[in-house]
This record gives sequence, C-alpha cells and structure tokens, in this order.
Amino acid sequence: MYVLSKENVGRILEIMRDLTDLMNTYRECSRHLWNVYFGPHENTSHLEQLYDGVRKLLFEGLILSQLEYDSGKEPPVLKVVPVTSIPILIRRPSEDGNWYWDQEQDMQIDRDQVQMAFSDYYDYSVHPVKDFRFYRCTILKFPSHVEYEGRDALVEVVHARVVQD
Repeated sequence: MYVLSKENVGRILEIMRDLTDLMNTYRECSRHLWNVYFGPHENTSHLEQLYDGVRKLLFEGLILSQLEYDSGKEPPVLKVVPVTSIPILIRRPSEDGNWYWDQEQDMQIDRDQVQMAFSDYYDYSVHPVKDFRFYRCTILKFPSHVEYEGRDALVEVVHARVVQD
C-alpha cells in the first residue's frame, strides 16, 4: 500500500504536470463569456443549457487538447491538490435535491490527507455574475473520513493546484 506522506505528495507533484495556469485560462474564458455575453440578458434561463454546451467545447479545446493521452480512451483524471492546509466544504446528502455544502463545519485539510478529482468550477450564485471561485471536486480518497469518498467537495481556487494524473 502506498502511503501519502508529505514527502511522497511532494514527489508526486514533481512528476505530475501542473495544469493550473491552463485551467485558469479556461476559467477566465468561461467567466468572460457568461459575464459579458450571456449573463446581461434579462431572462437567462434559456441560455444556461447553451452556455453549458459552449463550456464543454471550451474545456475540450483549451484543456483536453493539451493533455497527453490516447484520445480514444477516457481523459486522464485532473487532480485538485491543496497548496497548504485549506478549508474544504463537503456536500451532504439531501432528500430535497438541493446542494448543501455543510457536512463538516470549519474542516481543514492538508494535501497529504485527501485525493480529489476536478469536476467543474462552482459558484453559489449564478446571477448576475459568475466568478467560479471554487473547484468542485469528487473526493477519491480520504483515509481519515472514508465515508466522504465519492462525495462532492468545494475548495477555493486560490488555495489549490490542478495537476494531470
């Protein structure tokens, strides 16, 4: 079994390709499109689905096209790695279909405590402006809280890096 010590995480980060700058380009492009061209309309509900399609194409063109992998296979997992000890918000299960990010109050994680995969950017509010302040992640491994594995989590973009697995 491979133990995620701070030294091992540091070595892993050296081996993995840091995609943070590339992801920031995608983030800024996505934000700009919404905030300047889609969001200013009076009724944007009909534009959400169209905008999501545009973002998917942007992700394929700006991110996936830059990655080294066999295009006939699944794209590689993009891991979100905390820079230091950071706050994390974990989505709790709900029966009403809403998303609640309060599973743990004031939880902090270090990069050697958890493995997370990038799912998307996230904002609490989508109107009128999108900022994409958070990485929405899937918790892959969390040895001290295995019950959270597979759940969604939020970490602030400024406190983490994105690397190619």
